[in-house]
Amino acid sequence: MIKFFRKIRYDLMVKNKTGKYLKYAFGEIVLVVIGILIALQISNWNERRKTSEKELILLTELQSALNLNKEKLNYRSDNFKNVSIEGKLLEVHLSNNLAYNDSLQSYFTIPTTDFSFQISYSTYENIKSQGFDIVSNSELRLKIINLYDEVFANSRDQEIKTSNLLTNSIQPIMFKYFKVTPIGFKPTDYKRLLSSEEYSNVLSLMVMLADNYEGLCEYSISEIDKLLIDIELEIEKHK
Repeated sequence: MIKFFRKIRYDLMVKNKTGKYLKYAFGEIVLVVIGILIALQISNWNERRKTSEKELILLTELQSALNLNKEKLNYRSDNFKNVSIEGKLLEVHLSNNLAYNDSLQSYFTIPTTDFSFQISYSTYENIKSQGFDIVSNSELRLKIINLYDEVFANSRDQEIKTSNLLTNSIQPIMFKYFKVTPIGFKPTDYKRLLSSEEYSNVLSLMVMLADNYEGLCEYSISEIDKLLIDIELEIEKHK
């Protein structure tokens, strides 16, 4: 094809047809420019397609990760609810000075409960590392950031504070009144425990924390559900 155009240019120059040569040269330039523009358009289209496919993969991964986090939060919510119920039952037992029995040992473990939400951040960190602009829908992008950097971050902050409280304040009190057994904690002096305002305050605090954590779980689950609806709509657009 190139040899063909060269032959035409050569014939026009040899035959001294300058006007026609200039017109031909201009037309050839136009064709070259059009060809370049078409190539760029195809390249841009391919890049957009690749970006869209990449976004679809990330959104699908995020959808799965959020569903997994939702399952964890549902489990943790039930756990905190049980802690609250058992804590309140133990409060009633102790406040009424009821007799000790070995079944109480599992209830006495309440102040050592794992107060964590077990939320996974790996998929979100992956999106962050690739740049949030990979999510083309700006409104959806902000909702994703808000869920992780506001809602989940608040839960993580609570985890850290509670962990410090348990380590620095609660554990010393537990070892003051109990010894560890295979089934829980056994009071070293049950009568002393019954009259201990210190342990009573610890137990009340744990019940309050369990109720608070259950509420945080339920709130996070509701926010996840809202975001999952938006993600599903965006995924459908990319298919």
